[in-house]
Amino acid sequence: MWVAAALVAVLYLGGFALMPVSSAAFTATTTGPASSFAARSTFGFTQTAPCFSSSGSGGCPAATGIVGGASVVVSPDGKHVYSGSVAGTTSSVAAFSRNATTGALTQLASPDRCYSNAYLAGCTTVQDLLLSVYDLAISPDGKHVYAVSFGKSTLVAFSRNATTGVLTKLSGTNGCRSDESVTPVPTGCISARGMTAADGVVVSPDGAYVYVAGHNSHSIAVFARNSTTGVLTQLSGTSGCYADSSTQATGCTETASGMRKPYYVRTSPDGRSVYVAGNGSNAVAIFQRNMTTGALSQPAGPNKCVHTNGNGTTGCTAVKGLSGAYHLGVSPDGAHVYALGNTGGTVASFTRNTTTGVLTQLGTNGCLAAATTSGCTTVRAIVAPTGIDFSRDGLFAFVSASGSNAVAVFRRDSSIGVLTQPTDTSGCIALPPATGGCTTGDGLSLPGGIATSPDGRDVYVAGGDGAAGNVTVLNLTH
Repeated sequence: MWVAAALVAVLYLGGFALMPVSSAAFTATTTGPASSFAARSTFGFTQTAPCFSSSGSGGCPAATGIVGGASVVVSPDGKHVYSGSVAGTTSSVAAFSRNATTGALTQLASPDRCYSNAYLAGCTTVQDLLLSVYDLAISPDGKHVYAVSFGKSTLVAFSRNATTGVLTKLSGTNGCRSDESVTPVPTGCISARGMTAADGVVVSPDGAYVYVAGHNSHSIAVFARNSTTGVLTQLSGTSGCYADSSTQATGCTETASGMRKPYYVRTSPDGRSVYVAGNGSNAVAIFQRNMTTGALSQPAGPNKCVHTNGNGTTGCTAVKGLSGAYHLGVSPDGAHVYALGNTGGTVASFTRNTTTGVLTQLGTNGCLAAATTSGCTTVRAIVAPTGIDFSRDGLFAFVSASGSNAVAVFRRDSSIGVLTQPTDTSGCIALPPATGGCTTGDGLSLPGGIATSPDGRDVYVAGGDGAAGNVTVLNLTH
């Protein structure tokens, strides 16, 4: 995982090594809070589908455009998988077809293997618009894919062929929005506000709006989406972006709390709430979303955000486990929010008020930590966590952790939101030599983005650093 220098240095440590594909299954046994509800008696990952590496080493086939994997998404129809990479000048969006029976991936043929910031053999060049693709979003109708570039402060829009998976950048200036701080405006782009060093993107569940986090503008930008063409139009006036109250982002509403140096942004399944991981605020900023206009507003204090010793957190509530807030996820039922503290090696768990969006930290296992931390429960394999997703039934949560070279597994009690890690080796899967009681897995060097397929059968992980990369399939059995 290739991230900004402000993040903990452990993200960059360790060599790149992928091992031959494993087919060993494992079964989970759970004790503690999450064992008290009716759920599956067994759970397991297998690795029967091959991983990919950028070099074709370690028994993994080679793939193009995956160095420094940071994000991954699966199309709503389950037919295709796209990964975003942060490999310097050749940062890319790589495209794969997916076998729905086995979960196996096949990279698309040239010239559609990837869509790259600069020339890569077998790929289509999107010249100087895709430097460091931290995040991807796909529209709920599957028609369009949106990529954000940290290095170029751009938001690039692609149409998607639902049959072949091929992506095509929208024509002319319809295909790119560039932060107004970038001068001159890149060819083929239109200026937008509040997305300097763009590093997070999400499409609202109704497909009508797109939200973009601007790391260096301490803001979130709001765009209306044409569901037919995929073209994005920023909302007018101060409704077009919301910035940290301590900054001077031009043309934005400048009263937001918990928004310093934001990374990822996510919406609730009901579309009523938008949450932003404010890395520089050690916070999760809470926004209420107007379902008609797409405009955002924060609840009144003390519920504007939740934070751990954060800056720019006026009107917020102090909680545990958000040091270096980086990524977050909302459970499929919309009842709970889970946020990752990258610096602290933590997962913070919250109950979500489905009317107001306000977050309240759980009393039991409200903070999980990789190391002994006051007020937190110690768990395995979450050093420098980087991504989170859920099984489609919401009974399991999966956390990728670059500092552990692992994916941690948690049972989720859907009635109260508590996460409990299985006590045996099924509680985590890690690159060999696995430590901390994890089972061994392949293609898990510095994992970043993680995504579950719509059919719930497979989990996909993208990872690596600035020199190497991998895309890995974890087959989910139940």
